[in-house]
Amino acid sequence: MLINLNADLTPIKFTAATITKDKVELFKSAVRLQYTEGIPPTYATTFRKGEFAFLDRFHVNLKNLLHTDQQYEYISPFCLDDIPEVTTEFVSTKERRGMVFVSIKSQVKVKDQVRVYFTSSFVLRETKKGTE
Repeated sequence: MLINLNADLTPIKFTAATITKDKVELFKSAVRLQYTEGIPPTYATTFRKGEFAFLDRFHVNLKNLLHTDQQYEYISPFCLDDIPEVTTEFVSTKERRGMVFVSIKSQVKVKDQVRVYFTSSFVLRETKKGTE
């Protein structure tokens, strides 16, 4: 089985750590952003914990996973000292020719104001040895 669709589909909610200058600089260094001011929009990728929690719920073997798409809709920028609240939910799944296409959506809020939405899409495929 490529995915356990009988898994709990309840949205995953968590409060991320406070955005600090040190964390932003560490992120910029990790992704090699040299000439940016403030918090880059791509900082939102640090809030993907809920996606991986869903993959755990589905008992996905990461060897069979291909990350196919990541879409962001930015509403407003992050600021230092923001404490992001993230809600991640399962959106859809489709099965075709031995592959399962999965979509998961997250929203990040600060003080009840949405800052960003992002959707991740994955393909789960069978390997030559089956689903190991």
